[in-house]
Amino acid sequence: MADRLELQDPGVPGVVTLGRYRYSYAHDVLAAHAHPGCVEICFLARGRQRYRLGDRVYQLSGGDQFVTLPDERHDSADEPEDKGVLYWLIVRVRDSPLLYLDSARRRQLTEALLGIPGRHFRAHPDAGFLLDDAIAQLNGPPTELARLQAAMSLGQFLVRTVTASLADQVRPVSAVVERSRQYVADHLGEPITVPMLSHATGLSPARLHARFRQELGMPPGEFVLRSKIEHARTLLTTTELPVTEIAHSLGFATTQYFATAFKRLTHTTPTAYRRG
Repeated sequence: MADRLELQDPGVPGVVTLGRYRYSYAHDVLAAHAHPGCVEICFLARGRQRYRLGDRVYQLSGGDQFVTLPDERHDSADEPEDKGVLYWLIVRVRDSPLLYLDSARRRQLTEALLGIPGRHFRAHPDAGFLLDDAIAQLNGPPTELARLQAAMSLGQFLVRTVTASLADQVRPVSAVVERSRQYVADHLGEPITVPMLSHATGLSPARLHARFRQELGMPPGEFVLRSKIEHARTLLTTTELPVTEIAHSLGFATTQYFATAFKRLTHTTPTAYRRG
């Protein structure tokens, strides 16, 4: 499934673009680009995503935000846009009205956005709700009331983005999830099930699933698959092992299933990845 919605110049002062995608498989690489005079805020609700800004690469998990300031070139670090749910908001912060705010409040908000200390941080819990509300208003009948409601939601989102960035929250990883990650790393060559991880950590499958969702932005089964595919990428580029042998060494029942999973997460086949 590929559900992508992008609203450009939706009629709210200062809002250039508001978008959301829901991908069930990886898509094309995000090319290097910048937004002159604008701040872009990405909110990853679910999944994983990688961004490169300058010589630094940021790895996002579900619940994280990534911010770029005016004229900062960024891309997805030669990786495809990953499966998951991602929102993006681009607003003008130079010589432009913003969200129906008066000049003093506009200046305060733009200065706060330009002063965000980090580029990657944990989002406010309301981020998805506020963005969904703005999208619903702007994707419906184009009335002034709808645009005003969208502006109110986006204003709250921007303020809470600033607040979250100042909190400088580091994503916590519990001992339970760390044990699970180590178990997966130690047993990549075996079929790993959620009940096996549950037994290894002492948590019920339901609680383990909730922990993974909360801390890594994905269920444990997907984490296992991603770990295997990531190791497969290493083997494809550092060894001459046949694709079939790599698939079997990582516990895949068939080469076809391995190839299908590999393409879903990397947007290319194992053979093409090795050639590239």
